[in-house]
Amino acid sequence: MKTKFFIILLLINGLAFAQEHKHKDRKKYNDKELREIVSMISANFEKLEREYLTKLSYRDYTRAKTILIDSYELLNSIPIPDDDEYTHPLPISNQDFAGLMESVKSEGFDSDKIGIITIAADYHYFLVEQVLELVDLFIMSDSKIEVVKITYPNVIDKNNSHRLISAFTFSSDKEEVKKIINSYPEK
Repeated sequence: MKTKFFIILLLINGLAFAQEHKHKDRKKYNDKELREIVSMISANFEKLEREYLTKLSYRDYTRAKTILIDSYELLNSIPIPDDDEYTHPLPISNQDFAGLMESVKSEGFDSDKIGIITIAADYHYFLVEQVLELVDLFIMSDSKIEVVKITYPNVIDKNNSHRLISAFTFSSDKEEVKKIINSYPEK
């Protein structure tokens, strides 16, 4: 277990080191290649989190998670100029969403499930359909509403928001979801 943790730390620290120290002989990448590289590294981070971090002890997991979040922030700090091809955010890929669903399902407590969704929402956009699938993983209304609260700012098809309201049975829950939706008017 400690060996896996050590390998993970080495990988993440190596990426951070590479980001901080630019070599003069480094190959120059165009913006599209750079986007693809950042995307691949991000996918590797997600796989690392999904497949290995969850197997660590709680103490090692929290330490590794902190390093992973710091590494995500470093990765996201790489300046990539916008161009017309990438002006609109894309939702989380089907593969990444399936991994997220598996990670959430593997947790026993709602608070842990919500923690995973919170981290995912820091780095991904969602479709209403995906939010509904996440909501369906919970039994308690409070947890379902919390999922909507966490993910809704990153919903890219807000024109389908009415489906979120319909997913709830009780009128008080529907009202709470309406408040969340109304606090993020479509631009």
